[in-house]
Order: sequence, then structure tokens, then C-alpha cells
Amino acid sequence: MAAAFAAVMVAACSAEGSTATTDATIAPTAPASSSTTSSTTTAPVVSNTTTEPARVDPSYDDIPEGQCSHLTVRSIGFRNDTGEVANGYREIGTSTEGRTIWSEHWGPLAGPQVLVFGQVHGDECAPAFMVRAIRERPPTEFGIWLVPTLNPDGLADHHRRTALDVDPNRDGYDLVTPEARAAMHATELVEPILTVHLHSPYKWVGAHNGVLATQVATAMSYAAGWGYPKNAGRVRNGTQAFLWEGQELVVPGSQSVLVEFPATSPLESPAPPDLTQRQEGTVAEVIVAAEAMRDALYATVAEPPA
Repeated sequence: MAAAFAAVMVAACSAEGSTATTDATIAPTAPASSSTTSSTTTAPVVSNTTTEPARVDPSYDDIPEGQCSHLTVRSIGFRNDTGEVANGYREIGTSTEGRTIWSEHWGPLAGPQVLVFGQVHGDECAPAFMVRAIRERPPTEFGIWLVPTLNPDGLADHHRRTALDVDPNRDGYDLVTPEARAAMHATELVEPILTVHLHSPYKWVGAHNGVLATQVATAMSYAAGWGYPKNAGRVRNGTQAFLWEGQELVVPGSQSVLVEFPATSPLESPAPPDLTQRQEGTVAEVIVAAEAMRDALYATVAEPPA
């Protein structure tokens, strides 16, 4: 499946100026409410074959600004404001309220691919700095499929849960939310060697299910100065499951890294499941940690320790 996904992207990137209704079609951003993409539908890949500002990033208007953009000085949201443009975009699903959920491709298309979920809970804002760090300096030895926000409705409302009032990171098995289904659709398409799940506000890194995950989590945690990583964990509550648990049913042996940044404001993730773990840090601290962890991720995936 991943090879087919890559083949479609290559076709899209080589079909500059195409106007046919194929995977090579370049379309301007449509209003969020007009999207009808299903998380189980193979959506077209959009390549950046034009420099027109309104067309180079079809995801821009589908990613709400929300409160994350204004929490504190130097806050950012999940829209791409770097001036860099991904080499491809793909719809992986549609949110409960009809917003397109986008993935962006950065780095080489051939070879290993890593999947990154930038935001899962709509009131968690610090992960945006890791999303920006990847966009500012993409990998050169492997590819990244970046989903800036898996929960655009929650981002728009600054709400942890989806518009169905379901925690998407407990929906890894039941898949009652279109957001969780989109995550599994992306996993099926990419078949990543590793998925990185970005969250806040606990300030730790966790590994799940494999040697590579442990190596990457260790490198990222030490790069941020946070010490030895933890186990990302399992829900173990009825049929609830974290998204990384659900990914194991899609790609057996799926490995993941969980990054929990500190919150950058009292308004960010004010009521997480374990309030005793909640930590706050400055924007400057999060920026430094995000860039250090990005570099550690790149180095470890490119040349994992023996």
C-alpha cells in the first residue's frame, strides 16, 4: 500500500499544469464546509506545481487559527506560515463538522516514511512548534507525512475533544469518530516505520512497541534535556484505546513515539486526564525543545544505533 501511495505522489509531482480530474489535479483550497472526502476514500494527491499563493498550500484555509494562535506572545497555530511548501498534500479524511483533514509530505518520497500527528486534542497548542520545526527543516534521509491537526474542529473551538464530544486519543479501537478513522486511513496508506504523536501538557517522551521507537524516544527526550523516556502506555479500559494501539491493528508491529510538551499558557490543556502531571513552560523553552527533538528524530531514524 505504501508503494502505491508513493507512486501516486510521483505521478502528481510529474504532471505539472495538468487539469485532468486525476491524482495529478491541483485544486485551490475549498471552504471547509464543502468537503465530502471520506476517511476510507483514496483522495487525490495535490502537488505544489505552482507558486500562486492561494494554491501552493491547499490545506491552509481548512486548518483553523483558533485560540492556539493567540494564547501568549509568540504563539503560533497549525497553519503553515514558514514560507516553505510541502512537496505534496493529501486529504486523509473529513472532520465531524466537515473540515478536510490534510497530510503534507516533506523530504524524500522514496525509502522509509515517518507519520507525524501534530495535534490530536484541540486545546493542545505547544505541538505546533514541532510542526513548524519540521516544515522549516524537512528530513533529507527519509520522508515525513505530517498531519498538522487531526482534530480541526477541536482546534477551532479550543476544545480537547472532537465535535462529537469524544476524545480522539481514546478512539483507537472503536473508531466512532471520523478523526480516528482518518488516522487509521493515513496509517494504512503510509505504512510508516514509526509514528510520532505530539501532545501536551505533561513534559515527557514515551516509546511504544519496538526497538526503533525506544531509540528515537530516548534520543528525543535526552535532546530536550528531559531524561530517560517512559512507556507511552495502553488505555486498558473497556474497548477504549490510544491511537497508537489502533495503529497496531492496521500495521502489525506498528511503532510509535509519544511527545508530551509542557503547556505554554494556563489556557492550554487546562484539564488533562491527569492534572497532577500538568506542566507549563515558556514558548522559548518549547521552541528549543522542539528543534532539538526534531534533529534527534532525524539523526536516529537515518542512522539508528546498533
